[in-house]
Amino acid sequence: MSKIKFCFLLLFFILANSDSFSQVELVPLSNPVYNFLDRMFTNKIIFDYSTSMAPISRRETANFLKEINGKRNRISKTDRELLDYYLTEFEFDAYGTTSKSSNFFSKKGVGELFSNKKQKYLYSTADSNVSFFWDGLGEVRYMGIDGDSVGKPHVLLGQIGTRIRGTLFDSYGFYLRLSNGVRLGGTTKDAEKTAFADPILQSTRKYVSEGAKTFDSYEGYLRYAPAKDWLGLTVGRETMSFGTGYIDKLFLSSKNSAPFDFLKLDLHYKKIRYSFFHSSIVGNDSAGNQLESKYLVFHRLEFGPFFNNVFKFGFNEMVVYSNIPINFAFINPISFLTSADLNTELPGKNSNNAILGMDLQFFPVKNFSFQGSLLVDDLNFETFGSDDSTAGNDNKFAFQGGLNWQNAFTLPNLNFAYEYTKLEPFIYSHREINNSYAHWGLPVGHALNPNSDEHAFKLAYNFGTRVYVSLTYKIQRTGENYFDSLGSFVNVGSDILNGSGDFLRKNEFLDGIRLNRNIIMAELTIEPIKQYYFTIRYQRRDYDYIDQNITYGENIFWGSFRIDY
Repeated sequence: MSKIKFCFLLLFFILANSDSFSQVELVPLSNPVYNFLDRMFTNKIIFDYSTSMAPISRRETANFLKEINGKRNRISKTDRELLDYYLTEFEFDAYGTTSKSSNFFSKKGVGELFSNKKQKYLYSTADSNVSFFWDGLGEVRYMGIDGDSVGKPHVLLGQIGTRIRGTLFDSYGFYLRLSNGVRLGGTTKDAEKTAFADPILQSTRKYVSEGAKTFDSYEGYLRYAPAKDWLGLTVGRETMSFGTGYIDKLFLSSKNSAPFDFLKLDLHYKKIRYSFFHSSIVGNDSAGNQLESKYLVFHRLEFGPFFNNVFKFGFNEMVVYSNIPINFAFINPISFLTSADLNTELPGKNSNNAILGMDLQFFPVKNFSFQGSLLVDDLNFETFGSDDSTAGNDNKFAFQGGLNWQNAFTLPNLNFAYEYTKLEPFIYSHREINNSYAHWGLPVGHALNPNSDEHAFKLAYNFGTRVYVSLTYKIQRTGENYFDSLGSFVNVGSDILNGSGDFLRKNEFLDGIRLNRNIIMAELTIEPIKQYYFTIRYQRRDYDYIDQNITYGENIFWGSFRIDY
């Protein structure tokens, strides 16, 4: 990292003067400040914040924090403590000062190693021209499973890394996070069986399929955004999330697959937000060979909130295409992707995977929000509502609706969320496996299997600024693919990576081998010293094949100690 540090420090010394300290870098979606901003928006403390288009810039985050600070008499004691915590973390972004920060490579740095009052960096420097922040990252993590189906695999992982970020001239941001890990305990088979607990590990070929003890990952990008934040241009790799889901997203989820590389345009003017990105993702063909190329294109247009910040509406469109050069029809940010798809693919072919979606969000009173989302994987008005045995298969939908209740049950800072999700058969999949709505075999959207539905409940609570707990309960039903009595494979549309044969029989929701799942997830995060974290997660999964009278379960344990310095 010394070469990278030298390059950015060189830039710092040769750049000319300007008059700003605003930060253009994006706030990673793993930062809990998003939970805080969501609560403040639902509590009608801040306005013009979008919970459904993320990540946002540090500049925008800092402006929201300053707005909340001006209304601090209207928020709870815990929220005031959290506000002060985040104002320390985003001090330079908000005020252009560094009085609440500490550098390890300074005279006082070692003495402030365990400070609870300052945001700690390995090194930072900033003035009106350029800002530069350098962090060190370290983690020790344990993952283990005790289950009827997989035995008792377990791994112990260690990771060390670094992160640099900064802004040049108030408009040009850079970000790079690098990490290298090693498997300290557990076998190669253990690594394969436990990797599903972390999408990044499951998407790391060296860790899963090659069985290596070492592995690495990174995110990084360059970003341009003018001072008024009406425009954003980003090229690089980072986690994104689009959609109104409270527990998981229907359109683009940050929880279920690894980050991918993209070129992204963001526009924001008053009550209108627009995002476009063209990205490169990873897929395999039906023989298991990796595709030469696979792309995901995404448009989202959002209006609101209108009517005194009560109502918000969004429209989404996505296309997946593969094994051809980049198609410039899909790089056009001002287009209708479905029409572009129909007018560019080869005659007689239906190889691309075009998806549409829309969502609504209501904020009728303080502390409450409701959302509804509709995803359309295929739509043919000629066959819509048809009684023909297979003609109606041309229309595939997914639905989601939910409630977000802040200060739930009259308890300050308690968040309760409920969400119902239904994915009809063959949703997200495609007749050509190449163009499934998946990255590294993992869903880009909701984690649920096609031909399934889910009731999800979540409680989350902050005990002050340093302790966070959450409890999630999911009830899921799936109709799984199966082999009939003659040994023939029957695809009822439950596999995102197998969309073939969707017109061989009439698609019936939950047709196939019926599987019911009950999933309980608990998480506890403790920050005893600022930027030192202990996290414990437990998950219990129970499976019930009701037609076959087969039941089994598994316990999943996840614990880590992490330093973000």
